Amino acid sequence: MLNRNGEGMENYKEYLKNLIYNYLHTKADDAIIKYLSDNSSVKTFKKNELVIAAGDASSKLFVLYQGLIRKFYLDYQGNDITHMFITPDSVFSTEFIMVQTPALCSFEALEECVLLQMDYKKVKQKMMEETQLMQVYIRILEETLREKLLRDNSLLGKCATERYLELKHRMPDIDKRVNHTHIASYIGVTPVSLSRIRRTLREEN
Repeated sequence: MLNRNGEGMENYKEYLKNLIYNYLHTKADDAIIKYLSDNSSVKTFKKNELVIAAGDASSKLFVLYQGLIRKFYLDYQGNDITHMFITPDSVFSTEFIMVQTPALCSFEALEECVLLQMDYKKVKQKMMEETQLMQVYIRILEETLREKLLRDNSLLGKCATERYLELKHRMPDIDKRVNHTHIASYIGVTPVSLSRIRRTLREEN
């Protein structure tokens, strides 16, 4: 977790420096930090507010500075399915920046959230000029792919209890922060089944 002390854009500049260091383990170039901060805006979303709605054509990159976001979609029967939980220091966007199609999923603030918002086209333009920024982008893509592969492996190769324990390991306070219906849909079970899993684990411990 990166440092969140202080307020104002100077603090966000320091935050961006730390974020880049977190990816590359080397000091961020000052020119890159200035460019990113000059082309960033700070957005605050209230609990239950949509950050991005399905159907939006958003070309924005977001960095979650504070809070918790749920990415979800509606299946063909209209069921609300949680795809992932986005935690601080994560960079995310929609498929629109890659394939120019409207977002298939929605992103909901589960708590009051603070995000840095950037225009992807401007960031991409700078990537063509700055190798360091391109390296950060590659690391983000690698991390996204890794998370997808782990998620697919979990859904295909593990039982619901194992998936729940994995989620608890990553987010120990998830039960206190997130509606259990969302947790159930994330691990692929009904709320009733999740209650049974939680009760069994309590009895075993």
